[in-house]
Amino acid sequence: MNGPNFRRILTLGLSMFLGLAVRAEAQEWKTKWDKILADAKKEGKVAVAGPPGTAYRNVMRAFEKKYPEIILEYQGFTPSNFTARFSKERQAEQYLWDLYITGPTGFDITAKKAGELDPIKPLLILPEVRDERVWLGGFEKAFLDSEKQYVFAFQAQITPQVHVNREFIPEKDLNSIKGLLDPKWKGKIAINDPRVDGAGNGRIALWAGQLGEEFVRALLKQDLGLTRDDRQLADWLARGKYPIAIGIGDTEIQELQKIGLGLKVEPLGGKLAEAWRLSTGWGAVRLVNKAPHANAAAVFVNWLLSKEGQTAWATIASRPSRRTDVPRVVGLSPEPGVDYFDIDREERVNLRDKAQEISKSLLR
Repeated sequence: MNGPNFRRILTLGLSMFLGLAVRAEAQEWKTKWDKILADAKKEGKVAVAGPPGTAYRNVMRAFEKKYPEIILEYQGFTPSNFTARFSKERQAEQYLWDLYITGPTGFDITAKKAGELDPIKPLLILPEVRDERVWLGGFEKAFLDSEKQYVFAFQAQITPQVHVNREFIPEKDLNSIKGLLDPKWKGKIAINDPRVDGAGNGRIALWAGQLGEEFVRALLKQDLGLTRDDRQLADWLARGKYPIAIGIGDTEIQELQKIGLGLKVEPLGGKLAEAWRLSTGWGAVRLVNKAPHANAAAVFVNWLLSKEGQTAWATIASRPSRRTDVPRVVGLSPEPGVDYFDIDREERVNLRDKAQEISKSLLR
């Protein structure tokens, strides 16, 4: 039985089998989700520690509207404040938190080693949350930890590495990051001191991983102006004392532009990947070990990472999502097709220390 009829029967049988498998898989997640949702409503609340600020609290209110049966206990912390409080609570055997939302910090590594985080990946049940197509670089790439289980980054924000005052340096003379090594820019570049933690160190760390140590060493030999004062760095740039600045924030530039200074300051490098720092900001979530409301935590995190939750994050908090199917935040959302270097990954945590080491050896 090798003729056309056999092939048609085989194709039909295979299609039926695949259809049954898809339906079974759909039924499996739906059954699991319905049980979790029912149990979450019995728990009645979820405790979330997250970023401070009214905008973030307003995002959380959108969850309460979606699930009024689950009370959201939300408290905002800076990373250092949460770490100190969490440590004291653990010593007292108090297990108060379900989820912790903040950017990548040393807490992730120490808490994971101490067994104080549980894998969050098994909680991510909704197909739209696990959909590879809707996350920048794919679903798996959103995990920052080496195991791809514990820390899920749902925010992706780009910030310029370098700013140039075009009043003093036209674009035809400098239009790329690698162009900074030209000897004619020696003594014309200022940087937020990379020998200490901060924006300058972060820029050098990124380039060390992306462009290599040789590039970094050559740049640090360009007779850089050093400061640990963001306002001074902005003033140098705006007035042209140093028409090129590394590691400066938009806030400082905007303040000077309000009084008519630095009106021609702009980012360097266009859409080149090395011209931008891809960061997680406050937007990564992890599951705390011994969570008191495990089912409610699952409901919350699936909502947060859904299209609805990430739309709230992008539109209410004005922070760019890693999801590609929600509204973009102008000036902050990554550009499609650009392969940014994600320095927030655990395997790259040592780049900052390496950047400090190199900077200290070359800068006096």
